[in-house]
Amino acid sequence: MKIAAARLRYGGLIAAAVMALTAAVPPLALRWVDQARQEREQSVARLTAVHRVHELLTEAESGQRGYIITGQEPFLLPYHAALAELPAQEQRLLQAYADASAAERAQVRELLARAARKQEMLAAALALRQQGDFAAAQAMLASGEGRRQMEAVSALVNTLDSGERGALDRLEDSLRSKIWRAMAFSLASTVLTLVLLVYLARTILRTIRDREQAAQVAQRTSRQLQAGVAALRHRNEQISLLGEMSRTLHTEMTLDEVLEVTRLYAARLLPGTAGALYLADGRDAALHCAAAWGPPPAPGAPLEPADCWGLRRGVVHRCGQSHDLRCRHIDAAAQARPAGETHICLPLTAYGERLGLLHLRASAPADAVTPADACAAADAAAAGDWRDDWCDDLRSMAEAIAEQVALTLSNVRLRHVLREQSIRDALTGLHNRRYMEDTLARELARAQRNGTPLSLIVADLDHFKQINDTHGHPAGDAVLAAAGQELQRHLRASDVACRYGGEEFVLILPDCDKPAALAKAQHLRDALRTLHVVEDGQRIPVTASFGVAACPRDADSLRTLMDAADRAVYRAKREGRDRVVAAEADAMAA
Repeated sequence: MKIAAARLRYGGLIAAAVMALTAAVPPLALRWVDQARQEREQSVARLTAVHRVHELLTEAESGQRGYIITGQEPFLLPYHAALAELPAQEQRLLQAYADASAAERAQVRELLARAARKQEMLAAALALRQQGDFAAAQAMLASGEGRRQMEAVSALVNTLDSGERGALDRLEDSLRSKIWRAMAFSLASTVLTLVLLVYLARTILRTIRDREQAAQVAQRTSRQLQAGVAALRHRNEQISLLGEMSRTLHTEMTLDEVLEVTRLYAARLLPGTAGALYLADGRDAALHCAAAWGPPPAPGAPLEPADCWGLRRGVVHRCGQSHDLRCRHIDAAAQARPAGETHICLPLTAYGERLGLLHLRASAPADAVTPADACAAADAAAAGDWRDDWCDDLRSMAEAIAEQVALTLSNVRLRHVLREQSIRDALTGLHNRRYMEDTLARELARAQRNGTPLSLIVADLDHFKQINDTHGHPAGDAVLAAAGQELQRHLRASDVACRYGGEEFVLILPDCDKPAALAKAQHLRDALRTLHVVEDGQRIPVTASFGVAACPRDADSLRTLMDAADRAVYRAKREGRDRVVAAEADAMAA
C-alpha cells in the first residue's frame, strides 16, 4: 500500500506538471504565430516594393516606346506617372531592406542603380523623339541596350523575389514545425496524463506491459515514417531535377548541346540505368545512336523501325519477363543477362513527327527494399507488386524525360528550318539580300579593324529579260538556279555568295585584294560561259557582266562599296556585256 500510495502521489505530481506545461503551450504558440506574422508582413512589404519598382519601370518603358513609335502625347501619361511615383517607391524599397543582409542591400542598391540608368536611357530616347529625330530615337530602341538593362533589372528582381519567397517558405516551415511540436507536445502531455491516471489505477505489471506495447508501436510507426519521408524526399529531388532539365532544354541550344544535356540529366534522373538516344536519319528510315549513358550499347548497324515494338506500335514498350515481346534491336549479350533486367523503348514524337527513340536498360537494385518494405514484401505476391511499382516509377520518369527531349528536338529542327528560310533564297539556295547586307557590314568592319582587304563582285546575267520572254519564266528560274550553283561551286569556303535581287548576284570575298578579285571574276565569267541550261530541248547560253570593287581602294563604307561595284556593272553592260570591269578608272574588259 505504501508503494502504491507513493506511486499515486508521484503520478499526481507528474500529471500536474504535465498539465502545467500543457497550459503553457498555447501562449507560446501564439507568440510564435505573432512573430511569424510580423516577419511575413516584412517579407511581403519587400516583395511589394521590389515588384512595384519593376512595374513602374515597365510602365515607363511602354509609354516611352508608344510615344516614340506613334508620336502621340497620351502615351506619355503612364511614362510621367511612373517616373513621378518611382522615387517614393525606391525610398520604400530602401526602407524595407534597411535591416536586411549586406548581400541583399547590395542587390537593392544595384537594382536602383540599374533603374536609374534605365530612366536615363528612356529620357534620352524620349528627348530625341521630342526634338524630331525619330531615326535616332528608333535606333536607340533597336540597339537592344534598353532591353538588356531591363533584363538585368528583371534578373535582380527575380533574385530578390526568390530570396524573399525562400525566406517566406522557411518561415512557414519553421512556424508549421513549431505549431506541430506544440500540438504534439500538448496532445502527448494530455495522453500522458490519462496514461498516468490509468497507470495509478492499475497494477504495475499491466502498466509495464502497456508501455512495452506502446513502445513497439511507436518504433514500428517511426520506421514507416522514416521510409515514407525518404521516399518523398527522393521524389521531390527527382521532380526538382526534372524541372531543372526542362528549364535547361527550353533555352536556345544546338542539337549537340541538347544531346549532351539529355545524356547528363538522364544519368542523374535514372541512376543505375543504361540508355541510348536514337535519332531518325532524314535520308532514310533508320535511326542512329546519338547519345548514351551508363554502359554503352553494343555497336551495330543502325536501328530499323521494324526491329522495335515501341516504334512499330507508336507507344511505350516494356519487356522484362520471359513472356514479354522482345525487340530485335536488343543486343545478343542482353539475352544472357539476368531475368530481372527491364528494357523500355520510348518513341520520341512531337506534333505527329517521329524524331527518334529513347531506350533504357535497368535492373532492380538488390538493396532497394527498405526494412519497412521487407514487412510488406513477406510473400511472393507482395514482392511482385513491389517490382511492378519500381518499374512503373522508372517508366513514368522515362516518359517525362522523353516528352521534354522530343519537344526540344522538334524546336531545334524548327529553329534550324526557320533560320535557313530567313537567310536563304528559295530558288538558288544562295543567301538572300538581308543576309548579304548584314554579312557585308560585318566583314567590312572586320577588314577596317584588321587592315585586311575586302573585295566585292556584282554579277548581272546578260539578256535575262530576253530569256524570260523567249523561253518562259520556268526557263529563267532554271537559269538563275544553275548560275547560282555554278558561282557557289567556284568560291572559297570563306566567300559568301548571295542573290541580291532579280538576275543580280553579289559575291563577298574577305581577305582578297582587287587584283585577286578581278582574276576570280574572270574565272567565274569563263565558268558561266561553259554553262548551258537545257529547257524544253533548247540549250540556253548563260553569260554575265561583272563589276569589281575593293575596300579601302574604291570605297570605305557599305553603300559606297556597293555603288562602286554597281557602276562597274553598268559600264560592263554599256561596253558590250559578258565582261569584267573594275570600279572607277581600273576597268578591265574581257
